[in-house]
Amino acid sequence: MFTLALLADDIPIAPEDFRDDQRDQLKRQIQLRYVDRIIPNVGLCIEFYNFVSIKDATIYPGDGKHSCGEAFVKVEFQLIVFQPLIDEWLVGLVMKSTQKGLQISLGFFEDVEIPSANLRTPYMYDSAQERWVWLYRDEETNESVNYFYDKDRLIRFRVTAVHFAEARQNRRAMSIVGAVDRDGLGLLEWWP
Repeated sequence: MFTLALLADDIPIAPEDFRDDQRDQLKRQIQLRYVDRIIPNVGLCIEFYNFVSIKDATIYPGDGKHSCGEAFVKVEFQLIVFQPLIDEWLVGLVMKSTQKGLQISLGFFEDVEIPSANLRTPYMYDSAQERWVWLYRDEETNESVNYFYDKDRLIRFRVTAVHFAEARQNRRAMSIVGAVDRDGLGLLEWWP
């Protein structure tokens, strides 16, 4: 779910910050530039982890309008990123049920969908209560039990796909598709 990503970038340090500790300035600039942002095919950047290498700074003359003589430092660093793996099991909160499926929140990431086709079968959508129902039938006793995917309940699901949007597309930068189609998956209260 979380991994380290190795990145390299030219990080600017403004002239008024030259007297401050360089590592602190670089860390601050890296966090401003990357944390809470999605890097395509990498994941959601959560936090700065460490420096791998810091090269000498190059100072370019400024024009006074767009640049002011910043020092650019070539830095290799690692970030902690959220990058779920296919078939990894995660726990989230049911935020919404629609006819298309369930929308799930992980707390720090809310672009998780479980399409209706990925729910336990047999299932149905209760449009009056706006929620999905797993229509379970015990094979031994032939007893029927309805399990509801209720809003604000914890749900365990498996990751079936992670999508990254192209730069010019008008959709979420990163989204996760999940499924609750196996034993142990579904609302936590269903399973002992």
